[in-house]
Amino acid sequence: MIEIILIAAAVIYLIALLWLRAGLRDQSGVRTSSDLPAVTIVVSLHNEEKNLPSLIDCLQKLEYPVEKLEFILINDRSSDRTGEILENLAQMHQNFKIFRINEVEPDFAPKKRAIDLAIREALGEIILLTDADGRPGKDWVHAIVKYFSDDTGMVLGHAPYSSSSEETSFMIQLLRVEYFSHAAVAAATAGHGFPVTCVGTNLAYRKSVYLEIDGFGPLRHIHTGDDDLFLQRVRDETQWQIRYSFDPLSFVPNAPPGTWKQFYHQRLRYASKGFVYPPDITITLIAFYLFNLALFAILPACAFGGFTLTALLSILLIKLFADYQFLSTASTVFTFTLPGYLFPLASLLHIPYVLYFGFMANFYRFEWGGIKHRPGG
Repeated sequence: MIEIILIAAAVIYLIALLWLRAGLRDQSGVRTSSDLPAVTIVVSLHNEEKNLPSLIDCLQKLEYPVEKLEFILINDRSSDRTGEILENLAQMHQNFKIFRINEVEPDFAPKKRAIDLAIREALGEIILLTDADGRPGKDWVHAIVKYFSDDTGMVLGHAPYSSSSEETSFMIQLLRVEYFSHAAVAAATAGHGFPVTCVGTNLAYRKSVYLEIDGFGPLRHIHTGDDDLFLQRVRDETQWQIRYSFDPLSFVPNAPPGTWKQFYHQRLRYASKGFVYPPDITITLIAFYLFNLALFAILPACAFGGFTLTALLSILLIKLFADYQFLSTASTVFTFTLPGYLFPLASLLHIPYVLYFGFMANFYRFEWGGIKHRPGG
């Protein structure tokens, strides 16, 4: 009976991924006006002196009418040379506005407070966000803006891990596949009209949308979720359309975690919001966790004769087939090279990965910006 239940669960998993795959379609809006909107690019910075010069170089190379492009960079309590670099930048370029935050405000997460300050001061109709390690190409703004039709309030962008000759190790390639799967889910759910996640390294929305729901609202105290938690508020509390950009010119590469510690705390942060999401998403995540827990428990069950090897292989093959169908379609849409030799291992390692971080994120503090934050906060 247990074998039948788990095989049925694997089939449901397959159907779910096939449904997601159907959402992987371009959602480019149709602008009714040829006039380009005014855009404000917002970046929150905390001790980013190492990343800042390369980011500034990318921002200065953006090809968009200068009279319609504004930059707001927020120095959020930096103790390194971030402030000095920003001051010099502002003196040389009038369209770069610099704000400084010197203290933490109770019940307002630092990054959300920085973004809120910038948006309320912004002159642009469209707010375009990235992070200090983001490296947008020269056509980034044009490529994102074209997705804003009259009924579009938000556009989700792709931020792949950057690739270079120095970053071709086995672990980096494995990380790219794992990180790409998040983007695939974001795009697929957006394609079905129910987007569940996004990344702050490449995200755009109308200033009017932000003001309409009072920004981060009751979730402003949570130290993460300036991207996906805000997305879910726009989805649930407004009538605006939310689209995903598949245009490669809109992608914003960013650096993968450089150390195990960075990876560990980043993934804890990602997983820490599970019980803050709307109930329907939380329930789905719990079901997904239980499915992976069952998969993990099958192996010792086989060793003790509680499960047949045939059933084990059947379930794992269904999972591998489902994952491959979804990610192979996504890789075509995103023009992402899915390493065939890595895929089976990545699919299998995803089981203990989900179990570990899904559990630990609810009990252990994650470190971000040099500060340890409690789960869900």
